[in-house]
Amino acid sequence: MTITLAFDRSERFKDGDGNLHVATTNISKATVNGYRGSEIPDYQVLGLDPDRVYQLLRDPEELANAAPTFNNLRLLSKHVAVSADDPKENLVAGSTGTDARYEAPYLKNSLVVWRAEDIALVESRDKCELSCAYYYIADMTPGTFQGLRYDGVMRNIRGNPVALVEARRAG
Repeated sequence: MTITLAFDRSERFKDGDGNLHVATTNISKATVNGYRGSEIPDYQVLGLDPDRVYQLLRDPEELANAAPTFNNLRLLSKHVAVSADDPKENLVAGSTGTDARYEAPYLKNSLVVWRAEDIALVESRDKCELSCAYYYIADMTPGTFQGLRYDGVMRNIRGNPVALVEARRAG
């Protein structure tokens, strides 16, 4: 799931060191998105086809409960998983803030972009969209959400990094 970085100039400012701050922006959304089976945690145990696209719901309640896990995350210049053992320091462009909150249908947070090359890409709109990585448990119970059919629900969502991307997966 990706979201466009806030373009409302009143939400953005540069500090004295040139870092780009965004007071609030949408970082995720309660919605249904497609994921390849191989992208879904424990897909083999769940008996999912690794090449099939499954529609998964980021449930509003699950996303609201997950909000605090999206604080103080790395903002990366590339969409990859990170950990303390593998921090991908060369890809760190900035950080999410400490004020993540769910305001239906969006998960919102502040953020800062530290690297000049990434700030330039955001300002030129060449790389101005956001994409979250998630840890979650796949509950493959089908249903519908706002008229959209889904194959399963993301449960116990936890944030991993947020990435600056050129093109988003979802609207």
